[in-house]
Parts: sequence; structure tokens; C-alpha cells
Amino acid sequence: MNMVRKCFLRCVLDSHAPIFLPHKVETVLGRSKITKIKDLSCSRQQLSLKADCDECLVEVKQIGINPSGLDGFALKKDGVYKIKHGSKIEILVNQYFHVIEFDPPPDDYEKPKLGVKRKSSETPEQKRKLIKTDSDNMEVKGCLESFWEDVDKGEVYIYTSKGVKSSAKIAAFDMDGTLIKTKSGKVHPVDTNDWQINFPCVPQKLTEKHKDGYKIVLMSNQSPIGSGRVKIEDFKKKIEGVVAKLDVPAQVFIATGKGFFRKPATGMWDVLAEQKNDNIPIDMQASFYCGDAAGRNANWAPGKKKDHSMADILLAENLGLKFFTPEQFFLGHSIANVPMSRPEFIPKDVKSEPFNEKLISSEQELLVMVGYPGSGKSFIAKQIEKKSNNKYVTVCRDVLGSWQKCSAEASKYLQQGKSVIVDSTNPDLESRSRWTALAKEKRVQCRCAKMTTSKAHAQHNNKFREILKTKHLPVNDIVFNTFKSKFVEPTVKEGFKEVLEVKFNPVFEDEPAEKLYRMFLLEK
Repeated sequence: MNMVRKCFLRCVLDSHAPIFLPHKVETVLGRSKITKIKDLSCSRQQLSLKADCDECLVEVKQIGINPSGLDGFALKKDGVYKIKHGSKIEILVNQYFHVIEFDPPPDDYEKPKLGVKRKSSETPEQKRKLIKTDSDNMEVKGCLESFWEDVDKGEVYIYTSKGVKSSAKIAAFDMDGTLIKTKSGKVHPVDTNDWQINFPCVPQKLTEKHKDGYKIVLMSNQSPIGSGRVKIEDFKKKIEGVVAKLDVPAQVFIATGKGFFRKPATGMWDVLAEQKNDNIPIDMQASFYCGDAAGRNANWAPGKKKDHSMADILLAENLGLKFFTPEQFFLGHSIANVPMSRPEFIPKDVKSEPFNEKLISSEQELLVMVGYPGSGKSFIAKQIEKKSNNKYVTVCRDVLGSWQKCSAEASKYLQQGKSVIVDSTNPDLESRSRWTALAKEKRVQCRCAKMTTSKAHAQHNNKFREILKTKHLPVNDIVFNTFKSKFVEPTVKEGFKEVLEVKFNPVFEDEPAEKLYRMFLLEK
């Protein structure tokens, strides 16, 4: 009687049951309930596998957009590979490790000391040890060939050059103004060829760190790609040229948008730590970040302009990493006496404030809010509505579109006996006089609630909303500057019964949202 051999794809971490690969039948795997992969970087149709149980070979082809891996090396898209019993497949390169197993194994197969099959008598601790040993063997291999991939539909592009090895020690660098500078001498490059190495010693210094076991990582904000001013294909050629000139294996992260991946937010680092370091925990004490956006004031060195932002030093602070300026790291300069600015707004210092009960009046009224966009006016208005059992109703210019429509709506509610909250910025005497006049006409009291939220704090709140992709529309700096230029301090002389000062009160949906809020999100 002929022996019937079967083939399976087994998850190294046992996160799901072994997947049966029928004899000479194509099986397509990827992001699905079967593999329990939820990562959007993985296509639903990522890998094609066809087992030949007679020859004990499996034909593997990557059909997904992002690369899969084989024994630690990236596959070429649509390339066909024939692999044997015990081969290690990564459904995404360096992620989701699986092993090809024939049952029974091939006749000529010699079981290694730490074989891929485990005895049932092993304890869970022993199994975890074996899994870790197998994973470690895969993780230390360098990338076989350079490749590109993207995250979140191009919000981040990642270039991994040939020879890159994951490590617990990360040497991370900004690119423009740190590793390279423009040939033209202009602040911003005129095209993707306008670059040269910043200091002659840069390649040597990076090579020294690489030989010392560090993984070299570049992290760069490149919003012109997201806006369409620079083509990603042209920029990819620039990155490949820069890494070649640096002459050291490197992994490059490029943030193209304005959300969580853009420095000083930690999105690029999070992708590195969670997806692109072969599950090796990063030693944050041994690792560091180097960048030129450090908030140095004008003339920090003779004739030097002030830094364009604080994005690099604030990224390091958000992560708890050691920080170096390029001059510190590459030239050995001290920054002890360098004049450096600090952010106006410190997110971790924001405290929850109790609700101001004075905001609710026993008399019918028109309550006029004053404050920057993002200062917390809408949240306070909702609190007032709720705590007053809907005695108050809000008219919002962002919703209705004009102050005239708000006025008409407010008149209607006042006639119904409701108190009305005017939710708009109302920075000056003219904008507020419309409401004091309406209150006088309707013979109700008029009070003012002025948010004490600063411009920088409101901009932080706006950035926080933008990253979380809430229903609030992002507000540009022109709107904030316009409010500041028009603002006149409200007083009772305008016709208000009183002017209340209201502090911002942060409320978070969950712990990750609060963690994000406490980070530096603004670049200046």
C-alpha cells in the first residue's frame, strides 16, 4: 500500500491551526481569518502555494503588492520558487513566520537538533524557547536584495537596502540637513538631484555604528510627495542614490502626509518597532536619534540661521531617546552653550478641570463663546446642554455656514424659551455686537464665555483631531493667525452681564488617545 503524504503550512508562533496544502492544488493565502493577519500591508491574495507531495516540494509565488520572505530574504513579485520541507516562509517579509512541513517528512530529511516539529511532552516554556531560537536564527540574516514597500496607502514609504539586519540597537537619523545638504546652497532642494553628503565623515561614522551592531535607520518628513509636488518614483531614485553614497546598509522611512507618521509624532518609529525589526525589542537606552531640527536660535553658530523647526528633538523626547545634532554626532561639537527654544505648549502639563457650574444660568440667556478654533468651545457647549437637561441649545457657524443663519436659528430657539449657546470664534467687538444686540432685542441676558486656551494649545488640539481623523475639519495656520490679529479682550462694557473664563478640559476615549495627546505634535 502506498504511503499517503500530506503537506501543511505551520505558523511558528502557533497563532492559528496548520493550513493544509492539497497535492498539486493552488492555495492562495494572505490577510484573512485563516491566517489571523489583520495588517493592511498584507494583501488578501499575498502568496500562492502549490504542494507536490510526490516530490516533497512546494511552489511559492508572491502575488501581493508588498514583499513576502523566504528564509529571511525578500521574494520578487511573481517570481516562482520551489522550496523544501522545513523552509521558512514569511507572509510579509520579516513578519508572520511559517514553516513548510510534509507529513511524513521526505525520506532523505535529516532532523536537526532543534527541529521544526516538537514533541508533545515539551512544556509551554520549552516550546517558547524553541520558537524564540528559530526566530533568532531568521532575524540575524541580512536582507538579500533591496526593496520598497508602503504603509497606509503611501502615508509612509519604506526602503530596505541589501544587507540590512534588524537589531536591538537603532542609530536613527534625519536626512535633509543631517546626512545630506543641497548642492545649490538653497534651504530646500530645487530637484531630487540637488544633494550632497553633509560632512565628509558621515559615511565613516555610519559604518562604525553598523560594525558596532547598530541598525542604521533614516526618518524623513517629505510632505511634497503627499501634495504631489514631487513624484514618489523620482524620490525613490534619490533615496537609493543617497544610501549607495553612504555605503552602509540602511532602512529609510519617508512620511508623505501630515498625520501620525510625520515627525515629531512617533508613527514612523512605531512601524519600525512593531513591524520592521523582526520582533526584536528595541533597546531605547542604547539607541539614539540625530537631526538638525532642534529649535536652535539664530546665530547658534556664527552666521547660522535658526532651525526650521523642533521636529527632530521633539521626536526624540516623545520616544525617550538620546538626541544629537549633526554637529554633535559627526563633528564632536558641544551644545552646552547653544541657545535653543522650547515649545510654548507642553502637552503633558495639561490637567483635567472640573466643569464650571457658573456656565449654566437660571435665567434665559444668550451665551457667547469666544476662543480659537480647537480651544474646546464645542465640547463645553455639549457639556452645558447635557448638564442643563437640554435647557440650552447650540448654534454653530461651522454647521450652519454663516452668522446670519446662526442668528435666525438663535432667534427661533429664544422664542421657544430656550437658552442659546453661540459656538463660533467671535474674536472682536463687531462679531460679538451682533449677539448682544440680539439678546437686547429678545430681552434675555447675554453673557460671554472666553476660552483661556492659548494659540499653541489650540493648534495642538487641531493636530490631535487631524491625526485621529475626527469629523472636525483641519484648520490651517492662517485661521489661527487671523483670530490672534483680530482678538479684542471681551468686557462687560460690550453689553455682557459677565465674562467667564473657561479652561480647556481634555477628555479621552481610551488610553492610546491620551498617550497620543500627551506627545509633542507640533513642529515648532
